[in-house]
Amino acid sequence: MREDRILRVALDWAVDEIDPPRSFGGWNTGRVVQQTHESLVEDDFDTAPTPAGVPTQIVPRLAEHVDMSQDARRFVFRLRDGVRFHDGTPLDAEAVVLNYERMCCPESPYYSAVTADFNRAGIELVEDVRALDARTVAFTLSQPFPDFLRYMTQEDAPGAQSLISPTAIRELGPDGCADRAPGTGAFRFHRRFDTPGGSAVELLRNEHYWAGPPSIDGIQFLPYPDQEERVRALTQGRVDIAYSLEGSDLAELASRGFTVPEFSPPYLWYLIFNLRDPNMADVRVRQAIAHAVDRQALCDELFPGAAAPAVSAIPPGAPAHDPNACTERYPYDPDRARKLLAEAGMAHGMTLEVEGAQAGSAQLNSGSIYKRLAHDLDQVGIHLNVRLHPDWVAYCNQWRAGAPAGVAFSEMSWGMSCDLWLAQILHGDNASPHGFNVGYNKDVILDDLLDRARVTLAPTDRAARYRAADARVMEMLPILPLFTSRRGMIAWSPRVTGLTVVNQCWQDFRRVGLK
Repeated sequence: MREDRILRVALDWAVDEIDPPRSFGGWNTGRVVQQTHESLVEDDFDTAPTPAGVPTQIVPRLAEHVDMSQDARRFVFRLRDGVRFHDGTPLDAEAVVLNYERMCCPESPYYSAVTADFNRAGIELVEDVRALDARTVAFTLSQPFPDFLRYMTQEDAPGAQSLISPTAIRELGPDGCADRAPGTGAFRFHRRFDTPGGSAVELLRNEHYWAGPPSIDGIQFLPYPDQEERVRALTQGRVDIAYSLEGSDLAELASRGFTVPEFSPPYLWYLIFNLRDPNMADVRVRQAIAHAVDRQALCDELFPGAAAPAVSAIPPGAPAHDPNACTERYPYDPDRARKLLAEAGMAHGMTLEVEGAQAGSAQLNSGSIYKRLAHDLDQVGIHLNVRLHPDWVAYCNQWRAGAPAGVAFSEMSWGMSCDLWLAQILHGDNASPHGFNVGYNKDVILDDLLDRARVTLAPTDRAARYRAADARVMEMLPILPLFTSRRGMIAWSPRVTGLTVVNQCWQDFRRVGLK
């Protein structure tokens, strides 16, 4: 393997275990497994979005053809011929069935409760997965789910519907495949190695890739938790691509020949209110916090030219996102915030315990964000005691278990290019610890809106229903969207060729070359 043919990628945190259906490490993990593992369908990473803000198109990948029934309850996949996993195991219909047994079938010896938990939102409607012949697989769902294919593309949902070798599952067990889960992708996992920033991952070219081997020999994903060091690594030529640069001088990078694209990834930095907390249970307090935070100033001061205030809980890059929506329900208004607090009996002020991660996958600068929030909230009598966890993966696991007593709110950077994400984080059926509704939101009106949206067949009608659900979210504020990313999520050096950016939080490096 030639050193000048290795693509080096700077991440903002180390990568979680490589076993896509069972990992929960954020987008950094998804950025790796996009190269090593594949689903039956994937995002189209070869076509630039037109117009600029549109969601990704879904195209066949391991399937060469997909038939969906008119009621969106039956999906039949015709598999590509000649595809093999990295360990040589052929991809056939039985391999697909076994992978989904791991997620869907408690009676199967290959069932993993953790994998099922992480993937529940995407597979909970699956009633049956059946091999019709060696290359044909049929899925039967209990309800219409027209976004079934789109959710299948989410590489870190957490979890993923990427396929791993059935041989590994049989030999290592459904919970024993970490870093030993061969995929079918253009690159294969080779090793982990230690760096000052944490555990790095090296991939090697899959010489037998079904679509032809990539032009580069391998990829190294290198963690640089400190943003300034990440920028130096890019400008000094130690890496070719860097993620999460929103707080750096993007104009300076561009002037030096680095590509810093502006695009619309499904990214949202938001607060999650603990609705079991007596203070947060009052919607007037949540609305007061929303009016007290100057989100435009936050974006301008911390992420100039890179972030935009969020006016919706549906992130850019998702089908129901309305790029023309500009109505700000909670304009910066400290006087209005004080009035709402007085109406809630909190005119004397309050002190809130809040949590976050010090750094992590697309966390940007959590410490500075919280410092800015604390400054704004202090002006209306709300004082924050902030606890920032030093380990991102540990924070994710604790966060996912649900808001602990005494914590008023936490933070997360997340979002999906599938509208089902809104239900995943806010539907009452998904309350932690059995889902990602970590603030324990329970709103029967919202649940009904989300349920109706999920089964609506016509895309325009489905988007309208998700937007109605979003309006309910923004009225009741179980979460407070703060800002989205518009530029700086990724940048690369002039050495890199063949990289097409679509509205997604990870990229596909199959076509990338190095000068």
